[in-house]
Amino acid sequence: MNPIWGHLIGVFIVVLMLVFLGIWAWAWLPSHKRSFSALARLPMDDRDASAAIVITGRGEDRT
Repeated sequence: MNPIWGHLIGVFIVVLMLVFLGIWAWAWLPSHKRSFSALARLPMDDRDASAAIVITGRGEDRT
């Protein structure tokens, strides 16, 4: 195997690590807090839960 592959794989791993850290830092920006908080509250919203039951048909009495 050509020795250049080891260097290319090393550079590729460093680039992927920098991309991961960039996405992680972007997700933790204070400007995203409001939207992430709203998304976190979605499962607890009763209005949406009752609509999901009607749409999916779950919770019906099937006797």
